[in-house]
Amino acid sequence: MHWREKSLLTAMQEKKLTTSEIVSRVTMCKVTALKYLGKLKEKGLVDCEMIGPTKIWFVKNDSEKQEKKIKVLIADDDENVITIIRDFLEPYPFEIFEATNGKEAIGMAFTKSPDILVLDIMMPYMNGYMVCEELKKHEYTKDIPVIILSAKTSLDDKLKAMEIGINDYIGKPFDPRELKARIKMVLKQTS
Repeated sequence: MHWREKSLLTAMQEKKLTTSEIVSRVTMCKVTALKYLGKLKEKGLVDCEMIGPTKIWFVKNDSEKQEKKIKVLIADDDENVITIIRDFLEPYPFEIFEATNGKEAIGMAFTKSPDILVLDIMMPYMNGYMVCEELKKHEYTKDIPVIILSAKTSLDDKLKAMEIGINDYIGKPFDPRELKARIKMVLKQTS
C-alpha cells in the first residue's frame, strides 16, 4: 500500500469526513487526495456518499468489505460434471476456473493461482496423477490443495493418489453439497 493511502486511512479513522476535511488532516493537495481516495475505493477499503454537492468519505468496516472469493480450478473432461459443480458453487463465495484436460489444468494452475484444485483422474493428454506430480515439482504450485473427484474408487487408486500428495478423494457419482463441505474442510486444514 502506498504511503499516501496509509496516510488517508489514518486521517479517516472511524469518522465520516468531507474531501476538504481529509485534505486538512494530510499533507497533500485535493487533487492528489482524490486520486488516492479513488484507488482506496477500487480496493474496497473506503467508500463515499453524496450529500447534496458534498462527497462524504468513510472507511468501510469489515462487514462491508467484499468477501474474498475462493478460487476453485475444476479439471474434468466431462462438461456435465463441471456444470454441476459450477452451478452449485457459484452462488457462494467461489470463483470457478475450468479445464477439460490435464495440460489445460496445469496451465490454469500457473496462470490463475487457484486456492484449490478439484481434479479428475481420467482425462486426455495428462491424467490426474500426472497433473498432480507436475504441480508438486514447482515451488509456485506445490502447495495447491488437491481433491480428486473420480469414478476410479478402488483402494489402489486412492492409495496412489495419497502417495502423490492429494488432500482428499471423492468418488463419482458425488453430491455437490459434500464437495463444497470438503473444499471448505481442506482449505481450513491447509491455511
